[in-house]
Amino acid sequence: MKLLKQGLSLALLGAGLAAVPTVQALAAPPAPRAAPSIVQQIKQEARGTVRISEESATGRVGFVRTADGDLLPSATARTATQAAAKAGAYLDTYATAFGARRGELQQTAVRKARGGWTVEYVQSYRGVPVFAGELRAHVDSQGDLTAVNGFAVPGLDLDVTPTISRADAAARAVRLVGAAPSDKRTAGQVEGLEAVANDLMVYRMGTTRGIEGASVLTWVVEVSNRSDVRETVILDARTGKPVNRWSMIAHNLSREVYEESDAPANLVWEEGDPFPGGLDEDQANEVSGAGETYWMFMNTFGRDSYDGLGAKMRTVNNDPSINCPNANWNGETTNYCTGVSSDDTVSHEWGHAYTEFTSGLIYQWQSGAMNEAYSDIWGETVDMTNDRYNETPDTKRVEGDCSVYTPALISVEITAPAGVAGPCEAVAASGGPAFTTDVLTPQVVVGLDAQDLPNGDVPTDGCSPFTNAAAIDGNWVFVDENLDTGCDASSLADYYEGVADNAVSAGAEGIIFGGDPAFAPWDMPGATFTIPALQVDGDSGTRFKTAGTSTVSVTAATTANDDSYRWLSGEGDPAFGGAIRDMWNPNCYGDPGKVSDEEYYCDTADSGGVHTNSGVVNHAYALLVDGSTYNGVTVPAIGLDKAANIFWQAQLEYLTPTSDFADLADALAASCTDLVGQDINEVTIGSSPTGGSQAVPALADPITTGDCAAVQKASEAVELAKDPVQCNFGPLLAKNTPALCGEGFTSKVTWSEDFEDGLAGWTQDEDVVNAGKGAKGVPWTASTSAPGGHAGGVAFGPDPTTGSCLADAADISGRNGLISPAVTYPTGTAPRLTFDHYVATEIDYDGANVKVSVNGGPFAVVPTEAYVFNAPGARLATADEDNTNPMGGEVAFTGTDGGEPTGSWGTSIVNLAAIPGAVPGASLKFRFDMGRDGCNGVEGWYVDNVKVQVCEKNAPPTTPPTPPTAGKDDTRTKVTLKPAKVERGDTFKVIAKVKSRAGDPRGEVRITLDGKKLDTVRLKDGRAVLKVEAAFKKGKHKVVVTYLGSRNFKKSSDDARLRVKD
Repeated sequence: MKLLKQGLSLALLGAGLAAVPTVQALAAPPAPRAAPSIVQQIKQEARGTVRISEESATGRVGFVRTADGDLLPSATARTATQAAAKAGAYLDTYATAFGARRGELQQTAVRKARGGWTVEYVQSYRGVPVFAGELRAHVDSQGDLTAVNGFAVPGLDLDVTPTISRADAAARAVRLVGAAPSDKRTAGQVEGLEAVANDLMVYRMGTTRGIEGASVLTWVVEVSNRSDVRETVILDARTGKPVNRWSMIAHNLSREVYEESDAPANLVWEEGDPFPGGLDEDQANEVSGAGETYWMFMNTFGRDSYDGLGAKMRTVNNDPSINCPNANWNGETTNYCTGVSSDDTVSHEWGHAYTEFTSGLIYQWQSGAMNEAYSDIWGETVDMTNDRYNETPDTKRVEGDCSVYTPALISVEITAPAGVAGPCEAVAASGGPAFTTDVLTPQVVVGLDAQDLPNGDVPTDGCSPFTNAAAIDGNWVFVDENLDTGCDASSLADYYEGVADNAVSAGAEGIIFGGDPAFAPWDMPGATFTIPALQVDGDSGTRFKTAGTSTVSVTAATTANDDSYRWLSGEGDPAFGGAIRDMWNPNCYGDPGKVSDEEYYCDTADSGGVHTNSGVVNHAYALLVDGSTYNGVTVPAIGLDKAANIFWQAQLEYLTPTSDFADLADALAASCTDLVGQDINEVTIGSSPTGGSQAVPALADPITTGDCAAVQKASEAVELAKDPVQCNFGPLLAKNTPALCGEGFTSKVTWSEDFEDGLAGWTQDEDVVNAGKGAKGVPWTASTSAPGGHAGGVAFGPDPTTGSCLADAADISGRNGLISPAVTYPTGTAPRLTFDHYVATEIDYDGANVKVSVNGGPFAVVPTEAYVFNAPGARLATADEDNTNPMGGEVAFTGTDGGEPTGSWGTSIVNLAAIPGAVPGASLKFRFDMGRDGCNGVEGWYVDNVKVQVCEKNAPPTTPPTPPTAGKDDTRTKVTLKPAKVERGDTFKVIAKVKSRAGDPRGEVRITLDGKKLDTVRLKDGRAVLKVEAAFKKGKHKVVVTYLGSRNFKKSSDDARLRVKD
């Protein structure tokens, strides 16, 4: 039996972000910003203080608001019609600041909101909707336009005719999910999949990650089996290749409860039936939890079920498609395992439904963490207000302490033998004896057992009695977690307990499970252990097995002194063995309490850390309700009623599918301002045997400006507006190039190529996959316009964005090689090949490497171990992984820098002595290979300054003469506009080059338009570039670039003419 860690709903059970070519766990680059002039115009036109926040994915305005004025005071708005007209007039002028041309925005709704109206717009391009393209304008009851926010894609210019049909896209998406579901199931195990939605949309790459990217015509397909699989798959509509994907299992009152499935025959309770009747405890809890959730939203906020239209709330109990213990929302029903039905858990899952039908937060990266946090927030709000599962004590928590009712974080380290010593990533079992701060130092023996199962049993999984029980007796035992067979157990809990029983029978005093390398270690929820139990990561497990017998140090890494259940999530679920999150102190569960915490998750797993990074938002809510001093910021308590109303207002009126933490900070601030002086209700559930009831809520204390100051403090304390700079994984090529030779030695170049004379002396070859169908390769070329400010000539191996993935004449699948002349292996110390290069390719499918021929032999890839610095870091996808690149499977340079769609220059160093067969005097040829599949490239591979060098001992030093003092050198500035003719609202580049005979000048250039300063830009290698939005009136404009000079160089300037058209 295959036991699975799955589900992206209540608990993180190992599920991850599905790997597709464009998803990278990398930091975001700065996107081109909205033109300074239009931003300044927004501020000048408004009355009052204006706050403007930038949308990180586009660099345009993402949120503009004023707390004490009007963004468009020249227009009045006393009715819904006038509010819509005012919002439309504002966007007539400022749509481009948000990234959309005005004609791309269509008004879809004018909704009555708390204290005014919300006017909603969606973006489309040539009749095709833009994915997540939404703007919202907010007009208060006084007629003031107080905020405009959302996401729009700028500069759209693409063909909207798909090559791939709707039916083909649906079939491809279903195959993709069936072959590799996000929950890590093996191919073929998912049944009943279908495309339940399929829309042609323009998708901006990097949208959910918050990084800059290209705009692509796509099919956005929802694939589901209407049970435990529900994924969004975005496919390129020209090529059919996956662009992005993520799991959507997020995991008048009308309720239904089914047992095992939602087939009509399995209905066990519906609205109006006797309660509890024949329902078991879990089924009754699910009825009550759904009722409490419904009435909390209805009584407090006037929301009639999750869709606002009274949708029936359907529940499946004991769902066999869920790997227990867990629960989820699959878009149609909430689904639960036995023992996972406490009040906050049931409300958590219904919270996902309310999120889907309001903000629609995408379940990925920060928007996904907010989605998860909102479910925790509403679950805990119900838990604090109802009259069930109210664990005591429930006193306010102490800042910095962990609750005594949470399992301790543990520290595990192998101390002997020395060859495997070191710390381990480890998690204590949730259902075992608690670890304390007392240090345990047991000896650990790898357990061996008979291989007696026909379906993949291994000798170290503990599925049968141990054959080395004598060695285990009195020690701890190590076993491999084997979920492929699950020891033929019926559930995860039974599997773990069965292995533990074998350990106890052998006399073990503790047990360590080695986790699956594909997953992070977890607390093995649901299992009950009678001896200390923990799980380590797969790499640590390998170290245990290498040693055979080892000694470890185990101790609790956190102390728990806080005697309170308050803010614990899932504490009433017996299947979890205790709470699974702490909203007051997320660090107690290894989650971040603020953005800069080391616990902040930066990888792609778990859809970008949605279950971990939710701790930041959870913490903001808890701080706002109860108040505390955290991170040097004192947050006054405003209480549950005010905090709940503010968070709901933000969810309903401001948040959009791609909102991130910074957007949440703005949304909370704007929501608080909206509610100042307005009537708000106390959080009210009511009471009835079936959970909650209609009740007239009492008015809560009114929200004040002081409360809004507290909201700002809470955002500051958890750093909602701060970028997670620790997630910057850096460029593809490291920049700290080491010295080629050691102290006392100098490098000597024996052969070099700088490409200043083009590709003279080099030859080329190619391997074109579809040559028989008329396809051609993409040869190397000489270039003098390399990116990144790199001057002079270079060799360029293109990775075009064009092509076809249809195995036709336009398909560019192939390899193009650039071959050096014969080079003699030099005599001397430390012979090295060095080359400067810049890489920007489609990740995993396109890539580049260096091959070498020794004495006329065949070319072979330079071994990775031969690289001293900046080795290729990835293996290209193979043909079995649908890669048509003939270099598939080779180690190569692939991808781009830190989440950017571009690369940067770096130097690679190869130890020639590590090349098989290479000896002094040998004849070497180097082949620089650029390989690509049929379509969807990025830019390519630039190569320069190829050198073969050795190290020579230095001559004795001499005292150099003192250079004469010189005056400042003359400079010459040249400005170019690309393009020089633009339409209003489009962008153009100001490119400035400053030269001098004395070298590249340093310093800054000032750029003005019609005498008004646009910006000041620092030179890099004598060059500066500024991207500007043409938000100027029709006609001709003068752009002047002035080099400001420096200590060694004189000032100079140049000008150019810009023409703006309507």
